Amino acid sequence: MKNKLFIATLISYLGIYITMPVLSAISTKAHMLPGQIGVMISLGAIAMLVFAPVWGKLSDKLGRKTVIVAGLMGMGVMFILYTALFRLSISQSKTITILVILLMAVRFLLGIFMTTVPTAANAYMADISYPENRAKDMSSLGLATGLAMVLGPIIGGILSSIGTLYLPFYISIIMLILFGFIFITILPKKDQEKNNSKEIDNIKAALEDKKSFFTFKLFGWLIAGCSIMFAVVGLQILTSLYLHNDLAQTVTQSAKTASLLFVILGISLMISQFLQIKLLKWTAQKMMLFAIPLIIIGLLLIAAADNLVLIILSYIIIGAGSGLGMSSLSAGASLSVSQQNQGAAAGAVAMTQGIAGIVSPLFGSFIYEINIKFPFIFFSIFAVLAYILFVFSNKENNYLKNKDQGVYR
Repeated sequence: MKNKLFIATLISYLGIYITMPVLSAISTKAHMLPGQIGVMISLGAIAMLVFAPVWGKLSDKLGRKTVIVAGLMGMGVMFILYTALFRLSISQSKTITILVILLMAVRFLLGIFMTTVPTAANAYMADISYPENRAKDMSSLGLATGLAMVLGPIIGGILSSIGTLYLPFYISIIMLILFGFIFITILPKKDQEKNNSKEIDNIKAALEDKKSFFTFKLFGWLIAGCSIMFAVVGLQILTSLYLHNDLAQTVTQSAKTASLLFVILGISLMISQFLQIKLLKWTAQKMMLFAIPLIIIGLLLIAAADNLVLIILSYIIIGAGSGLGMSSLSAGASLSVSQQNQGAAAGAVAMTQGIAGIVSPLFGSFIYEINIKFPFIFFSIFAVLAYILFVFSNKENNYLKNKDQGVYR
């Protein structure tokens, strides 16, 4: 079952990342202005933010399988509409306002489905894993995310170079819908989900404290997750601009270098998660305690860098921190709530992506215009504050737990 969840997460993210290399180009050919493209992408992030907790709660009520299949199928259908609108808009000789509005609306609808599979898969993994193995098992889903981050843009770039800008969209559509049908047959039904994990649930119930859903500890985990996602999303927006302005690369050079840097970041992310699964086997808390300092060091190194070698090193460090942080976030949030709230916790974790998708591009680009170093410094300061909150929230939880057990007199 864990391998199936890995594949579901990988396919879901591949469906998104395969289209990323051509999204700006095809949007420009569709007569959209840069500002309109930015709004369109932000609307998708807003939808992720709003609907991630909804999908999490639905997975608790309807079953993980229902949400996973609905997510894959829904993304496939939205990409069909998205592609059809792009083709129609490109066929026009000028900007058609209603088509631009429709493209934005479909991006919003696509964003609704983007968090379904990761949310349900994380909750499902929590259902079938023991608490002591949660961090290692969640890391496998993080590995799927990192693999998609690396392979998706490469596949999309190859497809667009041998075909047209539409080909990555066609491949995503086929892949998402095909695997949607496959997971209808290979995932157990809702009743079987409950029966198959009944014994594990009974053991977990004996091991777990009774927890309310939203606690100070969970808040600490979510803020820590936001600090990780702010850095990753911010780099996606600012890297090529920074290379152009700080290292005086041409626009074409900066785009190519930025692509290389994200491949390096993705590989570093995958390696850190692979090491966690096979060798380190750290607890979720220990992973986050190492992850945020790595993010801080990497961001400050970018701000101080005056050559490409240092920037490459910073992306390796940030990739390692991101790999540990993303895996620990899912596991830590899962362990912070009761078994009945696993879907809601997974939805809350997915919300961090939506928040980062909104805040990082808007705030990061705004302060970048003031000074090109400011975004990296700001994100590192936020990470420091998030680290302090995370340490305090976990210490507070441990203190209360030990107090209940009579350790503190």
